[in-house]
This record gives sequence, structure tokens and C-alpha cells, in this order.
Amino acid sequence: MASEEQATTGASEDTAQEPNVSSINLKLPAFYPSDPALWFGQVENLFLTRRITSQKSKFAYIVSSLQPDVAQEVRDKLLNPPTQNPNDTIKAELIRRTSASEQKRLRQLLISKELGDRKPTQLLRRMHQLLGDRQLESSILKQLFVQRLPTNVQLILASLSDTVDIESLATIADKIVEANPTQTPVTCCCCHSTDTVALHELVSKLTLQVQELTTKVSELSTHHSRGRSRSPRRCSHSRSRPRSSSSSRQALCWYHARHGDNAVKCKPPCNYTTSSNKSNDSASN
Repeated sequence: MASEEQATTGASEDTAQEPNVSSINLKLPAFYPSDPALWFGQVENLFLTRRITSQKSKFAYIVSSLQPDVAQEVRDKLLNPPTQNPNDTIKAELIRRTSASEQKRLRQLLISKELGDRKPTQLLRRMHQLLGDRQLESSILKQLFVQRLPTNVQLILASLSDTVDIESLATIADKIVEANPTQTPVTCCCCHSTDTVALHELVSKLTLQVQELTTKVSELSTHHSRGRSRSPRRCSHSRSRPRSSSSSRQALCWYHARHGDNAVKCKPPCNYTTSSNKSNDSASN
């Protein structure tokens, strides 16, 4: 009997120490920084299917699956693990430290959320997610939602938005988008075409201004060149006179040019006329 009891006890201890194969092969999905609460929801269900209930085991699985940048956010908890409820502690800290602040989520709700390639109902769910626990008047949320839909969908929903709740409105919008899948690109093309027309108009205006400036510069250049062409003529007239007097001086020899009537010599060619000859010429005339 004693040997049987010892065998039974040893078998039970081996069974308790034997790890669960399904738990060893458990691989958690990558952490969602944009929605940590959703990630923990998935992880808890994985723990449930693998019958993992220990706080320490859950803590170990979670911290081993975190990306390095996410692990940095809870570095203090990893280096000094909580002694009590480590899984609950790391869960609360990860959600608190990585979730976007309420102000940031509201800013995203008001600014950055467009329909894109999603269905209207998907857009509405994302808007609800950004709102979180914050309550917003249904009329305001409805207006924000409709503004992010294509123009043709907005026109159709305009008569229904006051009488239909936002969930039903999103469902109707889904059907409109499915029935007119090419409407959204057309709207975008119109926007691009309008921008292109405005750009062409701006280029035309700038081209016209450049042409006007070029004409003015050309006129100023022509006027300046005319002014310069006139001034040398005046200078040429003023300089021509000294040349005539100098030419007359060159008709005399050096002796008559220096001594006049008192010159003793004359070196031809010389056109000098003495004073007596000048007097005789005057009398004869």
C-alpha cells in the first residue's frame, strides 16, 4: 500500500509540473497602440481558451509580446513586477499610458476622420471609438458624420437626417455608396479640376504681369539710348570748332606762326599773309 501511495503521489506531482503544451505554443497578437483596450480583449479570450488563469502567467505572456517601443512605456513595471495582481496592473498601466488623451481623440474626431475607402458604418464606429466614454449630442455627432460623406450622399441624406437616428442613417449611407461606387472619385476629380482651373488663371495673370513689366523695361531702355545718342552729337559740334582753328594754324610755317610779320624766314608750305598785303587787298576791294 505504501508503495502504491508513493507511486500515486509521484505521478500527481509530475502531472502538476508538466507544462501545458497548448500554453507553450501560445503566441499573442502584436500590441495595438491605437486601441490597447481592444488588444487586451483579444488577449483575455486567448487566455480563456488556453485555460491560463494565473496572474503571473498572464503577466509573463503580455510583457514578452510587447514591441520595444511599447515596452519602454511600462519599463518600471517590467523591471520591478508588481507582487499583487501583476496582470491587472500591467493591463491598467498599458491602457493608461498608451491610449490617446481625450483632447487628442476629440481633435481627431473633429479634424482627421474622412470616409476614405471605408463604409459609412465603419466610419461611424471609428467616431464612436474616438468619443470613448464622452457623451456628445446626437445632432452634433450626426452633423460631423454626414460632413465626412461624399457630396452626393449628403444631398440624399439631407431630408432624412432630422427624422432618422444616426445608426440608421449610416446604414442608408452604406446602400447609397454601394449603389453609386463611382460617385466619390468623380467628386475628387471635380475638386482637382477646379484647382487646376484656378492654377491656370493664376499663371495667366502672372504671365500678363511679366509681359507688362517687360514692355515697360523695353520703353525705358529705348528712351535712355536716345538720350545717350543725342549727347555725343552736341559734343561733336563743340569739338569741331577747335579743329577748324587748329587746321588754320597748321597752314602756317613755324616761323610765321611764332613771329608773324617779324619772321625772318619762311618755310613752305606757308599761307601767311603780311599786314601790308592785307591792307592792299582791303584798299583794292
